[in-house]
Amino acid sequence: MSIDYYNEITPHELNLHIQAYNEQLQREEKQGLTLSYLTAYWGRVKKMPSLKSILNEMDSNRSHTAKTDEQLLRMVRQLNAAMGGKEVKREIGK
Repeated sequence: MSIDYYNEITPHELNLHIQAYNEQLQREEKQGLTLSYLTAYWGRVKKMPSLKSILNEMDSNRSHTAKTDEQLLRMVRQLNAAMGGKEVKREIGK
C-alpha cells in the first residue's frame, strides 16, 4: 500500500485491508500445513492424526478477540506515526 493511498483511506477501510491480509496469511499457513501433511503421508508415516483435526486445532487456538473503537484508533495512530503521517483533527459536521 502506498503512503498516498494510506493517507486517503478511512480507518474502517484500513481495518478491512488488515483483515484481508490476515486471512491471506491464514490461508497460506493452512496450505503449507497441508503440503507438509501430504509430504509426511507420502513418506509412509505409520501413525499420524487426520489433517482435519490438525486444522481444527489450529483454528481453535487462534484468538479472535474483537477490538474496541479506541483500540482500533490507537492502532491506526501508531501506524500513521510509524509511516511519518500527520494527525489532522477535524470536528464532525464541519
